[in-house]
Amino acid sequence: MLTPLRNLISLKPERRYGVAMDKKRFITAAIVVLVVVGLLVYAGTRPRSGGTTKINVPGVGTKDVTPTAKLGVRTAEGQPQVDLAAYRLKVSGLVGNPLSLTFDQVKALPSVERYVVLPCVEGWSDRGVWKGVKLSDVLSRAGVKDSARTVVFKSPGGYTTSLTTADAKAADPVLAYGVNGVRLPDEQGYPLRLVVPHKLGYKWIKWVDEIDLIKGTYEGYWESRGYSNSADAGGR
Repeated sequence: MLTPLRNLISLKPERRYGVAMDKKRFITAAIVVLVVVGLLVYAGTRPRSGGTTKINVPGVGTKDVTPTAKLGVRTAEGQPQVDLAAYRLKVSGLVGNPLSLTFDQVKALPSVERYVVLPCVEGWSDRGVWKGVKLSDVLSRAGVKDSARTVVFKSPGGYTTSLTTADAKAADPVLAYGVNGVRLPDEQGYPLRLVVPHKLGYKWIKWVDEIDLIKGTYEGYWESRGYSNSADAGGR
C-alpha cells in the first residue's frame, strides 16, 4: 500500500490531478464561449469599420458622415419584423389627445434633416444626417399635460428608455426614418429611430412604436442595469 501511495505523491500535479484540471479547463472554456456569444449578440452581426464620406446638409453645408453601410449596429434585443401596414406609433399616458398614427401619417408631418453625432457608451462615435419628424411636433399633437415629467419610449422587442420632459425640450430629438439621404436601414431602427443630440447611444432607441408620458421617473433597459439615466455624452 505504501509503494503506490509514494508513487502517486511523486507524480507531477498536472498528472496527479489530470481529470480535475481537465474539468476546470472545460468549465473555463465554456464560460469564455458564453461571454463571447453574449457580446456578439449585443454587438449585432455587422462589425464596425472606419472611414467617412461627405454629404451636403441643408442650411449647414458639407459634413463628413459615417457611410450608411458602416454605421455601427448595437442592440440588446432581436431585430423585429415590422409590418408597415399594421404599424402604429402610439402616444398615450398624460396627454389630452392620445394618438395612434400610421407610418404614412407620421411621414406627412413636417420633416427636418439634422447632422447629429451618435456617441456610443463603448467610446466610438458615428456621424450622420438624420431625416424625420421632430418629437416635439408629435407631442404637441398629443397635448402633453403639465403634470408629465418623463417621456418613455418603447419598441416591439421590449427595449425601453426615457427622457425627462426638460431634456426632451432641450435636446429637441428627431424620430428619424432616413439617414444620409437614404431610407433608414432596418437594422438601424426603421421605421422610426429616436435621434437625441448630446445623449449616449442607448437613448437612441430603435423601432419606436410607443411613447408614454408619465408623472414620475423611469429607468429603461440599460438604465435599470446601472447605466446613467441622464446619458449625457459630455461634449462628444
